[in-house]
Formats: sequence, structure tokens, C-alpha cells
Amino acid sequence: MTPWFDADCRAARRRTRAAERRFSRRGSTADKEAKLLRSLYEQKHNCYWWNEISVNKGNTQRLWRTLHDVLGDSASNDISLLSADDFASFFKDKVDAVRASTAATPLYTVPDRATSLMADFTVMTVYEIQKLISSAPNKTCHLDPAPTWLVKDVSCLLSPFVALLCNKSLTTGSFPDEFKQAIIRPRLKKDGLNYSDLKNYRPDSNIPFLSKLLESVVQARLQAHFDGNSSVSLAVSLPQVSQH
Repeated sequence: MTPWFDADCRAARRRTRAAERRFSRRGSTADKEAKLLRSLYEQKHNCYWWNEISVNKGNTQRLWRTLHDVLGDSASNDISLLSADDFASFFKDKVDAVRASTAATPLYTVPDRATSLMADFTVMTVYEIQKLISSAPNKTCHLDPAPTWLVKDVSCLLSPFVALLCNKSLTTGSFPDEFKQAIIRPRLKKDGLNYSDLKNYRPDSNIPFLSKLLESVVQARLQAHFDGNSSVSLAVSLPQVSQH
């Protein structure tokens, strides 16, 4: 049964079927009831999905799931044949194989040239942290203690504490162990591939919001140093991590 089909729809369907029976017995028209039924169905359908989109505003993952539901797409259940241990072993073996194949590769010799040294990081201001929080996408990790939209709503209160945390990390050169954790999800490399073949999956890492924020802080400071010294852009240097 469709999720928007409620008591009003059931009552309208009963009235339409009764009109159809009267038409078959006495020849009375049932077009009016049928038109009212179609109109009600369309109204309920549209209101339900508009409400779903409004409720999930800012949550990209839920919006995509809602879109698939609207289009009638159904996910394959073949993935249920694969366990978390299967994926963990496959990805670990893949990393080990890459390391083994490159173990004998000689180190790259970086050409020496005179450049300006970056002795330390410039501390972040509360305003800069608040600006980074406000511009962050509304994506939340299961490891986050609070949803991202809530952090953004109270960023004026949290920014001083977040700035203190980030600056402490920069001055001590320490990246908190809690920020190194991630939720790893297997993703198909592209649509249409066989769900039951482990080779068709890639690992997708979802890290906590503060971890992504600290990465943005480091990138901002390094990019500013590179820009000031005509160095290579950092945009193509840092690995990209999923923020779903």
C-alpha cells in the first residue's frame, strides 16, 4: 500500500465503487465520483511527497532515498548476501596488495628549490571558525554527538570552543584520535554492476563533522601559505573524504 493512502482515500474509493455498481445496475453515471477519486489521490500523493522533501531538507542522503521512492526505484537485496566481515577482509586485502606491490618502489626525489618556510600555523579566529561552520554542508556522521544543522544554528555559541580546539591542535601538531575514526560504507563503483561481486565496491569514509572542520582549517592555512609564495595549489593535493 502506498504511504499516502489514508482513511480519506479509502472512503473515496468505497464511494466510487458504489457509484460504479449503481451504474452497472441502473445506468447512472459514475464519472463524477471517479473524477473526485482521481483528484483526491493526486492531492494526497503530492502533499505526502512535498512534506517528505520539506522534512528532509538539508539531509542529502534522505532526499535521494525519497527521490528513489517517488520514482519507484527499489534497491537490490543481493547485497544482503555479503556481510560486514566480507567487506572488511576484501578492503584490507586490497590495501595489503597495493602496499606489497609498491614496497620496492624507490622514493621520489623532490627537487630542491628556495621557498619560504612555514614555521608554524597562524591561529584561527572565532570569526573564521564561525564562517567555516556556516558554510559547511548539512551532512552528519553517525559518530557526531549532534546533527550538523544544530551545530550551525548555535555556531555563535560553539565557535569560541571550536576555535580553541583547532588552535590547540595546530600549535601542538596533534590530530585527536577520535577524529581519525570513520564510518566505512561499501559503495558500488557505478550503477548496473553486480551487487554480489566484492570487486565492484569501493570504501566510502564518513568522518565526524569536527574532523572535517579541522581538515578545512589546515587546508585554509596551507593554501594561504602556498598562494603567498606562488606554490602549487593545495586543491589537487589533499585527498577528498566523503561528507555524507
